[in-house]
Amino acid sequence: MGSNRRWVALAFLSFGMLFWVLTTKTVATLMDWFGVGEFDFQLIGEKFTLTTMIGFLVAGATTLYCYRHPKLSMLSNEVVVELKKVTWPNAQETRGATVVVIITVFIMAVFLGVFDLFWSNLMDFLYPSVQSG
Repeated sequence: MGSNRRWVALAFLSFGMLFWVLTTKTVATLMDWFGVGEFDFQLIGEKFTLTTMIGFLVAGATTLYCYRHPKLSMLSNEVVVELKKVTWPNAQETRGATVVVIITVFIMAVFLGVFDLFWSNLMDFLYPSVQSG
């Protein structure tokens, strides 16, 4: 279980950092909307402003709450255990599957192109456009 906790902690840390960025941008946008953007002063240097601090505190508290929540913790551990059971494809299998997907997409594009051309010509025949001259 010890190695699982490391992956769970890393996932929550990644979530927290992403949530920090999103919260910072959201708070800055809301401050601009409500006309209080001038209160977004610099705390530490040019990049660390009040909105950055608010985003950090909200994201940190939310991430810590989610990390400590028993149901989320149990679910996260179960996800890690199940992902360890997955048999991942090697490079050759991935290349082969990619080639199959590209060929299938090409065939479907040709098929849909022919189908579209057929219906376009049929509709032009049934409903001819009147050219103004």
